[in-house]
Amino acid sequence: MHSVPDFLIRSLRPDDTDAIVGLYEAASARDINIGPITAAQWTDFVQRPHNKGGQDFRVAVQDNQLIGLAESSLRDQDGRQVRFFKLVIDPSRRRQGVGTALLKELLALNARDSALSFQTLAASDWRDGLAFLERLGFLHIESEITMRCLSLSAQTPVLPDAVVVERIEAPWHLAAEVADLHNAAFALDVAFRSYSVGEMQQILAEEGQVLWVVRDHSRILGYCRMECEPGLIWLEQIAIDPGHQSRGLGMALAYGALQAAGIDHGRPAGLNVSSVNGKARSMYRKLGFAIRREVRRYSVSQLDLIGRMAIAR
Repeated sequence: MHSVPDFLIRSLRPDDTDAIVGLYEAASARDINIGPITAAQWTDFVQRPHNKGGQDFRVAVQDNQLIGLAESSLRDQDGRQVRFFKLVIDPSRRRQGVGTALLKELLALNARDSALSFQTLAASDWRDGLAFLERLGFLHIESEITMRCLSLSAQTPVLPDAVVVERIEAPWHLAAEVADLHNAAFALDVAFRSYSVGEMQQILAEEGQVLWVVRDHSRILGYCRMECEPGLIWLEQIAIDPGHQSRGLGMALAYGALQAAGIDHGRPAGLNVSSVNGKARSMYRKLGFAIRREVRRYSVSQLDLIGRMAIAR
């Protein structure tokens, strides 16, 4: 537990949920890019495998009121350790050192790891957030492009002989194959984190998860994982085995899964794609997706961040 003038930084507690919901509501009223969250959504988010029950989350409290939140998880990116974080600050307490204090607390979690880097996301039109990151030495390394599809464009994908696209009714049974494909297909992405079989099994068992695969006989060559909600179909991931890319499998897989889901204005499809993945963005445009917004990914080494924060005192 760490004290600073006027407020206290401490670990997240289970009874913080209602206060977190209120914080998100206040922050999203000021910045629509943050968006509100329900108690159920927050509980589910904290319990996601990579968040480990929120053990690395920190909150700022003043007079028993929660005024700031740092979501934080340590991720393995093909042998590189990256701490991904997100700051949510009460609008009435911005520019008062709350975000800086929370970030210092995160730095202390792995203070001896000189190879660690920090990553975060910020909307391209959030000037205050971008200025805060750039003052601390964060560099823009890529963007997440959000796309929406209101009407799926007709396609005639051609698959190689003996290759089929199909939906898997009990997706958690394929957790090992899906985890291996994910780890191989995304290993070089700046946002990559490795999934264990257990983590993938937990994700695939969640309500609303839909899994489609493209296979050659009994061998899975790629998968498409979607999260289906009443008013939105979210395309979470499409991964094709690196040895079988550029064969049209991704297009056939995406088109088959989205066509079966039923895309229309009342239930559009959404996804995020990296700004550096030109092939994927081109494929999604052909399917009828259009760009909605850009969120920038920023990164800095822990050593550089420590130095910048020392200078900023």
